[in-house]
Amino acid sequence: MGPRRWGVVLPLAALAIAVLLPLAILLGTAFLMGWRFQPIESGSMEPRYPAGSLAVVEPIDPAAVEPGTTIVFVDPLDPARLVAHRAIRQLPGSPPAWQTKGDANTETDPLPVHPRDIYGRLAWTIPGLGSVVTSVRGGPAVVLLVGLPLLLLIATEVREHRRRGPRLRSMPPAA
Repeated sequence: MGPRRWGVVLPLAALAIAVLLPLAILLGTAFLMGWRFQPIESGSMEPRYPAGSLAVVEPIDPAAVEPGTTIVFVDPLDPARLVAHRAIRQLPGSPPAWQTKGDANTETDPLPVHPRDIYGRLAWTIPGLGSVVTSVRGGPAVVLLVGLPLLLLIATEVREHRRRGPRLRSMPPAA
């Protein structure tokens, strides 16, 4: 490869490493720690957790929830949906449930959250990344995460093959 091409390839490789290495470390750590990622799709927790953020949710023992903890739980009104709201107060009962409320909401949530429905605690968020995750699902995600790297691999292999040209393999002598 000539010096001119290195002038393009080297910065691109450095950029790829600068982006991919921290991403790989984050995802590896998340996997090992049992963290999950959850896009925040509404403004109910603004301004602290704005819509479009990607929430990092860590597992929590429901007995360890305290008032003020932002918990992620299965929505009692829609079991297919997860909600991130603040635990306001523990309600009496066995086991005790939690009354929750979004920081930006004027009213508390209509139904209590039971320990079995608590998914985790919101540890921190990455602003803006939730919108990217939400928009890249299904077919586009497969293309982006599998198709694009595969296409780049094939393109570099074809280019390298053309650069080297066909090579004859030497056969071992017949016995």
